[in-house]
Amino acid sequence: MKKKSIEKAKNNFKVQDINDLPSTLFVTDGKGNILISNEFTALTIGISLDELLKMNVQDLVKAGYYKRSITMEAIETKQRVSRTVDTNRGFHIKSTSIPILQKDGEVQLVVTTSNEYNGKFPIFNVDPTILTINNKSKEDKMDTGAEIGFVAESLSMKQIVKVCNQIASYDSKVLIYGESGTGKEVVARYIHRKSDRSQGPFVTINCAAIPPHIFEQELFGYEKGAFAGADAMKKGIIELAHDGVLFLDEIAEMPLDLQAKLLRVMDNNEVRRVGGVQNVSINCRIIAATNRDLWKMVKKGMFREDLYYRINVIPIHIPPLRNRKLDVVGLISYFLAEFNEKYQEQLVLSADEFQKMLKLDWPGNARELRNYVERLVITEQQSIKPSDEELITDWFALDHFIKSNIDKQYTLKDFTAIVEGRYITHILETFNGNATEAAKKIGIDRSVIYRKLKKMENVLEAERSEIKG
Repeated sequence: MKKKSIEKAKNNFKVQDINDLPSTLFVTDGKGNILISNEFTALTIGISLDELLKMNVQDLVKAGYYKRSITMEAIETKQRVSRTVDTNRGFHIKSTSIPILQKDGEVQLVVTTSNEYNGKFPIFNVDPTILTINNKSKEDKMDTGAEIGFVAESLSMKQIVKVCNQIASYDSKVLIYGESGTGKEVVARYIHRKSDRSQGPFVTINCAAIPPHIFEQELFGYEKGAFAGADAMKKGIIELAHDGVLFLDEIAEMPLDLQAKLLRVMDNNEVRRVGGVQNVSINCRIIAATNRDLWKMVKKGMFREDLYYRINVIPIHIPPLRNRKLDVVGLISYFLAEFNEKYQEQLVLSADEFQKMLKLDWPGNARELRNYVERLVITEQQSIKPSDEELITDWFALDHFIKSNIDKQYTLKDFTAIVEGRYITHILETFNGNATEAAKKIGIDRSVIYRKLKKMENVLEAERSEIKG
């Protein structure tokens, strides 16, 4: 089949974000070569999306990612196939493969997608022959900014990417709204990178982190001798952003008197350092961000109305992560790859862990999710191995104990009493005889400890009496 006909068919299938929840997706050619897929599909088998796009579905079966391919079954039978697919990571996904036939009856494409995930997250239930596919393909060259953490799996974030691409080449001021941790600076950096100023600096100032008494010096700079301690001239942040982008993060926290001075800078494209007598020309694009409602602040007199209108030329609102489940999937994949590489680990999420993460609201948004994944990579990789070794040692000791006492006529009840008693004795030694702490450790009441120890002593005493007799 000609490549052009494949491209034409692919362009006729663009998947929309239905309900903004994760769905697996394969689009293959008539031989099972994967042409299009998404991050969630890659996550369910524990490999990267880029790696997945190099494979044939038969390779996945041979590698043990799952036992059988319904895509290949659809190719062979030229019929729609529906079945629950169990992956090596513990995902149970009800999937449907629909072959798209050419005029001569040969399979041209196969669309394989899930109608639901794990029976708990409804995805969509429409005929894939009328779907449109907007996911990553081998030929997809669109720059989504993934390498800087700009993940756009949801419809809302894809729309933001589209807007950023449209406005990047202009110098219009941008105001980015969103809760803390949603990625406002990531969006600002993406605009900078896509703009004609990409070779210039990207300078950030967090207006909430600068003490008011030095804010003016940081923003505008100062001349030598402007005040005590000013031993040399220092350029301000605005001046450092010349020919680039100035990102004013949390602009709502900027003092009112400095808002007026910033407005003059915008109007005249020049800045005067503290203690200076001459203006310095500047040429920078200003992008501001806030997690507050600026218009409410304007009405309360807490933010200048004229500055509000000056910076709010192109507003961009980033929805919270709890409303973007598909982006949770993409960010998990991105952060997992980042920290696996950073710490030289190979953590792969299980279905249960992924389901748990998908259910959370993430009030701290992408920042909280990033911290969680980093903690997961560190603690999982550092704790699993030692506990596995301890488990092996413990089971070896238990096996040795059983074999050593196999000839003794213990009932199961007596044997259990001895094992429990020895375990409790060991825990007590760990806590220097503190029964209260030992009880907390093994999850029983303090009185149970003494009862279990008494049972062990009774069994051992009976054994000693039998030997003596």
